[in-house]
Amino acid sequence: MGSTTWRATLACTALAAVALSAGPAPAQEPAAAAAAVTPPPLPSEKPDTALLPPATPHRYFLNGRGGGVTIINGDTAKIEGTVNGAGSIGFAVAPDQSRFYVSETIWTKQNRGERQDLLSVYDGTTLELLHEIKLPGRLIASGRTPYFNISADGARGYVYNFEPAPSVITVDLLKRKVLSETPTPGCGLVFPFRDEGFASLCADGSLLAVTLDARGRAQATTTPVFFDSENDPVFEESLVDRSTGQAFFLTYTGLVHQVQLGAEPKFQPAWSVQRAAGLGPATTAPDHKTWRPGGRRPLAYHRASGRLYVLMHEGRHWTQKQAGSQVWVLDTKTQEIVRRFDLPTDGYVVSVTQDPQPLLYVTSEEGTLSVMDPETGKVLRSLDKLGRTALAAVVGF
Repeated sequence: MGSTTWRATLACTALAAVALSAGPAPAQEPAAAAAAVTPPPLPSEKPDTALLPPATPHRYFLNGRGGGVTIINGDTAKIEGTVNGAGSIGFAVAPDQSRFYVSETIWTKQNRGERQDLLSVYDGTTLELLHEIKLPGRLIASGRTPYFNISADGARGYVYNFEPAPSVITVDLLKRKVLSETPTPGCGLVFPFRDEGFASLCADGSLLAVTLDARGRAQATTTPVFFDSENDPVFEESLVDRSTGQAFFLTYTGLVHQVQLGAEPKFQPAWSVQRAAGLGPATTAPDHKTWRPGGRRPLAYHRASGRLYVLMHEGRHWTQKQAGSQVWVLDTKTQEIVRRFDLPTDGYVVSVTQDPQPLLYVTSEEGTLSVMDPETGKVLRSLDKLGRTALAAVVGF
């Protein structure tokens, strides 16, 4: 065989070997074929806003000390949403829950810069910020209910101010503007009554009653002294039923001063919560240990039944900040105790809803909420890790 023929045979043999080693191309698997197809473009996202569930009378609004208000459904003990807010805010709910109001102070550089005092208005369904009403000032202090409140019809807001002297700023919530500023020399806090005006507590133990006309012009009346401001002050978080003007001012020793607020306030004789329970009244003697009211917001009132719920602890005078270990239920008409029951945690704030089947809310200082049956004291459900408590609110009060 010639050399040319040998080389040609060798080349053909090599090509055949390569073809055999490669073999036929395998068919593609279905998954691989699908992966090779370019996926269709994703549909564009459409922004929307989550809505609060329908309003109920069992909503509970809890203000933590860091600012912001947590909205809780008392029937489920589930969080529904949060209303934004700076530190040391005031908070109020419109009667129909259509608006939430936050009285707050902010700085352009967080802790410095230009100061802005605002009444911020939030939608009660979307929690969107609707308006910012500029205020001429406000008291910047640890949040208290009487630092800001609204009239019974929700048409006016009252902001307690202290720059440079005490006053109350009246805001028209419908027209979203400041209506007037009323000096309250020697007096402070805001306790609205009906749609007529507000009352303030005075340093000497008297009460300042202010009525306002349609333009915000004030007429003020100062009552005689009705409590001992030096030895037995009343709690700042005493309360007023805005719809009727019925006020309950509770002293550190446990005296209840019932006052019908108006242009000329009417006082009933003071009565003792301890005496209502068959005990001797508490005194201001430093060594007298007995049951006393205490906590951040130590009392709540159910309008229809006329019952007062008071957080009580065993202690001596000036232990009014100590949280309660019991709730005492008192009939304000007969001035007698209905029942008393122990609490599962310390009671720092107490509230009661205003419907015919009310729920009792007791929150500890560290932020554990107990939802209770106000008739039996049974804990129905609970929620913890809510943060340190500042104040709380319920619908319709």
